[in-house]
Amino acid sequence: MKKNLFLLTCLALTSVLANAQLKNASGNALLSKIEDANKKVTSIQCPFSRTQKVAALNSSTKADGTFYYANPSNLSMKYTGSKESFVVTEDNVSMTTADGKSRKLRSGNHRVEDLAETLVACVKGNVSSIEGTLKSAKTVGKTTVITIATEIVKVRSKITTVELTYDNSDYTLKTLKMIEADGSFEQYDLANKTINGNIDKSVFTHSERKKTK
Repeated sequence: MKKNLFLLTCLALTSVLANAQLKNASGNALLSKIEDANKKVTSIQCPFSRTQKVAALNSSTKADGTFYYANPSNLSMKYTGSKESFVVTEDNVSMTTADGKSRKLRSGNHRVEDLAETLVACVKGNVSSIEGTLKSAKTVGKTTVITIATEIVKVRSKITTVELTYDNSDYTLKTLKMIEADGSFEQYDLANKTINGNIDKSVFTHSERKKTK
């Protein structure tokens, strides 16, 4: 998969998520429980992993790192053994690829603003902000699994299903999985979360774009 697939996916997601309303979600007790529980969360820090699978090639890649979130709108993913990072703050979004190339997406761009809002909304458990149709919301073991049917244009394909998994112990996000029509998917897993701890603000510093000679 392309190095910037996550950003491209999120931009595709947010281009249709602004002011959206999830169908069949009204009055769902599990969705309300997730949203209410996350109102008490001020920060999250934890290891995370990213799995990308291309169905046509029958292959997958995996990367890991550290995930950070601080209320109300700061989010950062730093990858282990790589220069790759992704940072969201209230006024900006920036990314650095594995080879160290940085790009800052300035505020004022509506798609970028929607991106930041949507990513933070997922962490906060605001499932109703996803455009699509709620297919199921059920308890599975010690988790709550939300399945949403949607068609989100992403580069040359479409995401047909979004799966969100929340830990029932505190209803924080555990897994985000985006599945394409051909079975390809991108999945983010959060583990061993530290909730409401102190986080160094420097992890939310945007990388400046490096000039090429």
